[in-house]
Amino acid sequence: MPTATLTNATATADVVVAVGMPNRLCNGIPIACIGDMVTGAVVTGTLAVSTAVTRVMAGRPIGNITSQVVGVNPITGIPVTTAIALSPNVTRLI
Repeated sequence: MPTATLTNATATADVVVAVGMPNRLCNGIPIACIGDMVTGAVVTGTLAVSTAVTRVMAGRPIGNITSQVVGVNPITGIPVTTAIALSPNVTRLI
């Protein structure tokens, strides 16, 4: 699965924004890890579940395509779950 980085989009077009691994880069962009923030019009939450549990950076599993994002809708407050869906790192497989 391609590695997720900051600025990758979810299936609902929300974006991984922080904190990432600033000293671990994939194509020049920090790698996204479990616990990183995701924000947008549909969901505000964190990267919560990864299928790359054996790939660990600084003690945190890294995110990849299909990693689950859990949060709430910023307008209604209703719980929302989505997945990382877009990544330009298709040549960086984990």
